[in-house]
Formats: sequence, C-alpha cells, structure tokens
Amino acid sequence: MFLIKFGNFLNVFLVLFLVSRGYSAFEAGVALGVVGVGAFIGNAVGGTVADRFGRRTAIAVSMFGSSAATALVPLTDGLFTTTALVGVVGVFAQLYRPAAGALLVDLVPENQRVMSFAVLRLAINVGMAVGPLVGGLLSGMSYTYLFLGDAFFAFSFGALALLTLPGGRPVQVQPADTAVEGKKARGGYRQVLSDRPYALFLGSMVAATFVYGQSTVTLPLHVTDAGFDNKVYGLLLGLNALLCVLIELPITKHTERRNPRRVIAAGLVLLGVGMALTGAASAIWLLAVTVVVWTVAETVYTPIANAYPAEFSPPHLRGRYQGAEGIAHTLGGALGPAVGGLLYGISAPLHWVVLAAVAVLGALLVLGANPGDRGYVGDSAKAAEAEAEAEAVAEADAAITTAAPTAHAADAGPGSKPQPAAAN
Repeated sequence: MFLIKFGNFLNVFLVLFLVSRGYSAFEAGVALGVVGVGAFIGNAVGGTVADRFGRRTAIAVSMFGSSAATALVPLTDGLFTTTALVGVVGVFAQLYRPAAGALLVDLVPENQRVMSFAVLRLAINVGMAVGPLVGGLLSGMSYTYLFLGDAFFAFSFGALALLTLPGGRPVQVQPADTAVEGKKARGGYRQVLSDRPYALFLGSMVAATFVYGQSTVTLPLHVTDAGFDNKVYGLLLGLNALLCVLIELPITKHTERRNPRRVIAAGLVLLGVGMALTGAASAIWLLAVTVVVWTVAETVYTPIANAYPAEFSPPHLRGRYQGAEGIAHTLGGALGPAVGGLLYGISAPLHWVVLAAVAVLGALLVLGANPGDRGYVGDSAKAAEAEAEAEAVAEADAAITTAAPTAHAADAGPGSKPQPAAAN
C-alpha cells in the first residue's frame, strides 16, 4: 500500500501535465473528472472480481493494468485520447481497493481488524506525504519520467502481490437460517444495496467524504481569501499529514473496543465542528487549530469506518461490500468539489455551516447502521479454525484406528495364534 500511494503521481500531476501541453484548466479538470468516473467503475468491478476470482488476482490485474495504461499516457496525442486513457487508468487503479480490504478482513482476527486498518492507513499516509515530493522532482525533469515512475511502482506492487499474498478466495460459511439463505441466493450487488443498515452506513460515508474533501477544495480558497499564499496552505496540509502519522495509532487503541457506530458518529460531529470553525478563522494559528480539530476527527472515525463493512458482509460478498464502500467515498469525493465550490461561491459563511450540517447528518445515519445479528455461522477466521480443528480430530482418529490392531495383538500374548473369522 505504501508503494502504490507513494507512486500515485497521475492524480496529483495530471492537471499540470495537460496544462503544460497547452490545454485549458477546464479541459484538464474534465480529464481529472474522468479519472474519478473510472475510479467509481473500478470499485464496483473490483468487488466482483475479488469475490469471484480471488483477492490476489484482483490486485494483480489492477496493478498490471494500471501500470500499462499509465506508461502510455505521455505517449498519447490529443485531448480525447488522453482523457479516455486516464479514465482507463482510473478503473484499473481502483480495482484493487475492494480486494485489499476484503483480504485484510479474511486474514485478520476480528478483534484486530480495526488496528490493522489503522496500520494500513499509516502506510498510505506516509506514502501520500512523501510521494508528491518525489513526483515534483521527476516532473521537473520530465513528465515522461513521472508517469513511468508511477507505472513502475504499480507494476512492483502487482509483482509483490503475486509473489507474497495468499489467493484470498473467501471461505464459504453456511447461513444459519433459511431467511439468510434466500438473501444469499440473490447475491451480488443486489444483496449489498438491499441491505438497509449498510445503506445507512454508505450514506454516512458519502457525507464524511463530502465534508472532508473540502480540505482540498474550499480550504485553499479560504486561505487565499484570508490573505495568505499557497505556502501556508501547504503547511496546513503538512500538519494534517504529520498528525495522522503521529496520533492515529494511539487514538485507535482507545477506540477499537468501543461501539463502532458511536465512535464514527462522534468523529463525524467533530469533523463538522472543525470545518465549521474554519470559516471563522482568519489568522494562521487559528487555521492550524481548525486543522488539528478535523484531523483528530479523521483519526477517530476513519479506522473504525474502514473496518465496519466486515460487520455486515458474508464472506462470499466481502469484496462487493468493500467495493460499495469505495463507491460511496468516490461519490462523496465527486460531489465535494462541485457542490462545495458552488456553495462557497454563493456564500462562504453559508458553505461552512452547510458542511457542519452534512457532517451531523452523516453521524445520524451511521447511528442507525446497526448490522445486528447477520445470521451467519461465523467469519472466515472462525471457519478456518474449525476446519483445522476438524482435521486434527480426524488425524487423531486415524492414529487410534491404526494403533488398535497392534494393541490387540499384544494383548493376545506370545505364542497365541490369530483367531479365524467366524463362519457365516
């Protein structure tokens, strides 16, 4: 995960690359929007691929496809061709995401999942913090080197997945009752989307991403309007990244054993408070305080929210449940720039108030997202333990059966003859 986020240069530098080729900022923005559409499709397709063909296969296909498409970007001519190609990159680049989440859920015991997702986020945050610095150096030499570097890191991730990851085919756990059997028969995204508690959770994630996404949409506008330059905005983002690395794991140790819905809801409310306070901050130190508030909120709710889909999903649909969560984040990320930018243009104070309201709405939605008793006989880890225990019992029975004739012969005493079988 560190590799792919470290080398994620295309999303960061695509607009600058297209503008350097003579295209307008609007045309470059459209191309970046097409990448988002591709990411939406990639999450949906990736969930199906992960469930049907295995987690490792989905990750490898994603990385090798992304590598090949990204390497072709600097070789294309024309806006239409380039835009179509980066859309393909968006599909492949996100196809791995549901598989990665599902594989982690498959392999990690339930009581360690939240912390595992927090560690995964740590790798992602470090990669995203350091990667753009390297990308800036490469783009200074040549955009060709930049995209080839992105392709190299994607290929490396795919190769590591093939060499080191387990196949990740889900363990089939039998439902405990006929009602669940009926649901399982439907399968696919139909079952995911008809899961009402999970739909509430997805709605809360759309709201969360919509609000959090303003850190890269309207926050820089607010910083500029307050009379500061881009360096101040860069420092604020650096503060966010630094805090995530330093405090997320310690905070997660205190939150992972608590009610996940309440933790996520509390984090979203705090996120809304932090964003709302941004509108009232005009000094650098006040802006830094607001960043601290919404960064703490991020570290509170995000690891719990990342692990929460496992509470809903049967093993055979874990990829699709993870894919649906990715779609929710993609949708929130797409709505954020459009709606947020429009609101900010109409009234900046209104914009920050609306963000707080959306965050509170997300908190209310997640409080209703109670998975309850899913009716499954246990998760894949428990099933694997049961299977191992059954194998051990079978081996013990076989050993007893093998040893029994020897013991009987010893009991017969020296010189005794085996008794012939009784005639029928």
